[in-house]
Amino acid sequence: MTQPDDGIHLSLDRLVALRRLAFGVQQGGHAQSHSGGTAGRRRGQGGDIHDLRPFQDGDDPRRVDPAATARSGRPHVRTYHEDVDRTLLLVADFRSPMLWGSRGRLRSIAAAEALALEGWRTIAAGGRVGLHGEHDGGGVTLAPRPREAAMLDIASALVRMHEAAVALPADGVTPDLGTLLAQSIARAVPGTQVVLATGYDQPGQDFAEVAEAAMRKCRLSILLIQDRIELDPPRGVLPVRTPQGLRQVRFSAGTARDTLERIGVPVVAVSAETDLFADQSRAQA
Repeated sequence: MTQPDDGIHLSLDRLVALRRLAFGVQQGGHAQSHSGGTAGRRRGQGGDIHDLRPFQDGDDPRRVDPAATARSGRPHVRTYHEDVDRTLLLVADFRSPMLWGSRGRLRSIAAAEALALEGWRTIAAGGRVGLHGEHDGGGVTLAPRPREAAMLDIASALVRMHEAAVALPADGVTPDLGTLLAQSIARAVPGTQVVLATGYDQPGQDFAEVAEAAMRKCRLSILLIQDRIELDPPRGVLPVRTPQGLRQVRFSAGTARDTLERIGVPVVAVSAETDLFADQSRAQA
C-alpha cells in the first residue's frame, strides 16, 4: 500500500513506489521505456570515449583515467558515448514560488514525483541518473550513477531538500530560475538529457539566453508544473495556503508554456493535482 499524499510533505515511500510504474510487469532485467520501445540492460562501456572530466562524488572509480590523472594531478574519469546517451540529470525547482497549491498539494510535490518517475524510467532502461535541486537556501547535487541504488539516493535527497525548503522563512531571497538552470547545466556532461521540473516562476531576465545555451550543450526539456487555478483563474484576490501560512494572491491565466515554446524548449505540461498512482490504477482497470 502506497502512503497517502498529504500534499505538504514529500513522501519517500511514494517516490520509491514509483519504481513499479516505471518497471511495469516485465521481469528479468528488462523494462519498457517511456517512449514505447523495449530497452534492456546493456553490457560494456559504450565503445568510443566521449569525454574526460574531473572525478565527482558518485563516479565509478573504475573509470578513472590514469594518464589524465597523472597529467593534471587530480583524478579524471572517462565517459563514453553510450553512457552520455543514457544519462539523465533531474533538476528540481523547490524555490518558494513552487511551495503552494489550490487542490490539496503543493506544486513542488508534483514536481518531485514527476522527476522521480522519469528517473526510474531511465534506470529501468539501463541508464544513469543524477540530481541537481535548489530551494531559497541552497541546493543539492548528486552525480549521475546507474542502478536502483542511485535512484534511492536521489529520492532521499529530494525528500530532505523539500523538507528544508518548506522550513525556510517566507521572507528569504529567491534566486531566479535562469540561475538554477545555468548551475545545473554547468554540472552536466555535453549530450546529457536534462529534465527540469518547474512552474516557470521568476525566470529572470536572461532565462531565454540560458535556455538556448543549455540546448546547445544538452538535451533540455521542461516538466511544466501547473496548478488548476493557473489554467482557469478565478476573479479577485484569494487566500493561498503555503508552508509559511496564508498568502493573498491574485491569479491570471498562465503564459509559461507559450513563452517556453517560443524559446524552443520542449515542454510537457503536468497537472499539480494529478496522482500518478491513481492514473495507473485507472489505466489498469
